[in-house]
Amino acid sequence: EGFEKILRREDYLSRACETCAHRNPVLYDVLIGEEVEEDASNRYADVEALEAKPLDERWAYFERQVSRCIRCYACREACPMCYCEECFVDHTRPRWIWPGVHPSDIQIWHIVRAYHQTGRCVECGACERACPMEIPLLYLTKKLCQEVEELYGFEAGMSLEELPPLATFSPEDEEGFIK
Repeated sequence: EGFEKILRREDYLSRACETCAHRNPVLYDVLIGEEVEEDASNRYADVEALEAKPLDERWAYFERQVSRCIRCYACREACPMCYCEECFVDHTRPRWIWPGVHPSDIQIWHIVRAYHQTGRCVECGACERACPMEIPLLYLTKKLCQEVEELYGFEAGMSLEELPPLATFSPEDEEGFIK
């Protein structure tokens, strides 16, 4: 007695878990336990709240958040979808980003990392949990997940066979983005 403490689940869930659309495994061999109720209604609520702000406020928010980045690459190392043999930040010929913590290099790192995850990110939040500076990295990747779902009807992690939209080409593509 006296050694037990009841913890509120909400105080310990990661942000990714709070907005998870698939609380039951989609691909599995054996399901252990009972399925739980799924609710995808608030999946992109955090992204939409940020997106509702004026562009200059959004950019200021992004700058403020990533300005704390120390470029330790914990987000890259924790991400199960970062698997390039040589990351673009480590590439020296040509050099895409200079080492150090210059604000423009940090911003480019986060923007390009997010774009590299487009169509691959499953919104697990490993990047955000690994960040020693507690930067909310999911805002950027989740926005791209939302765009991919709306534009291509594709959601990462739902099929072993289907390729991400940016890894495929079809002559029947609409090409609406070409001006």
